[in-house]
Amino acid sequence: MKKRVRRAVTLLLVVVVVFTAWQVCRQSEPVYAGKELSVWLQTYAPSSPVGRGSPQWREADDAMRHIGTNSIPVLLQMLRATDGKAKAWLMVLAQKQRVVRIHFVPAAVRNIEASRAFIALGDTAKNGVPELMVVYKEENSIESQGAVLESLGWIGPAAKAAIPLLLSAATNSNTKLRASALWTLGEIHADPDLCVPILVHALGDSNGWVLVSAVHALGAFGIEAQSAAPALSELASSPIAPGKFRADWIQVRLEAKNALRKINRAVVPASNETLPEFEIPLGDPLLSPR
Repeated sequence: MKKRVRRAVTLLLVVVVVFTAWQVCRQSEPVYAGKELSVWLQTYAPSSPVGRGSPQWREADDAMRHIGTNSIPVLLQMLRATDGKAKAWLMVLAQKQRVVRIHFVPAAVRNIEASRAFIALGDTAKNGVPELMVVYKEENSIESQGAVLESLGWIGPAAKAAIPLLLSAATNSNTKLRASALWTLGEIHADPDLCVPILVHALGDSNGWVLVSAVHALGAFGIEAQSAAPALSELASSPIAPGKFRADWIQVRLEAKNALRKINRAVVPASNETLPEFEIPLGDPLLSPR
């Protein structure tokens, strides 16, 4: 009996501590239209029922622009989030009690919510680039690093200082990080003499998402990626390679045709095939392939 009482008291104390910390974090968040930043960011979650371009997403974007750079400290904290063993243990304990209801969100979801906030912030978040690079180098998790790379991409050309980091990440052994780094190089589209050779080299990658990201990025460089035209022409006309996932390969071919039109509209004739511009990076670990 005494053992059960001790366990119950310990559990209650743990829950109180977690709940208190959670409340402190909420109280330190910027607020817009009566909602904390974290509430607005839930719109960007991979599980959100609304998509980019929806009224709810546009409303969240508007909130982010109003909060502005005051959101960056919280976003950086979310990008650093990881689910360690201690957190997993606390989550299990919290679910066993009914005193305080606590909703836990996986760290990977927090990472993505934070990265997508930079879509609305764009280049106004350029002062956050140095700290984003620091977060990446901390190697908190693959999900965290991928979200940082995508955040830099949403900032765009103003994140040019991150190019050396991205060039290194573009050859990472992890396919998600390679894909995200290559995609981001295209969004920044600066220093073509350094970036285009890396992107051309990536056209030989065996991973479909990495290949699509490299092709898309070359298109973003436009005429500055003229040296990639022969390789892109080969991809645009190549049959589906044995062992390749059909959907991936079809997207590679379509992206290659789009890239060629951007590089030099005379390279290939207009095509009836269309592929929309990326809305969300292909490296996003919680999105199913489109």
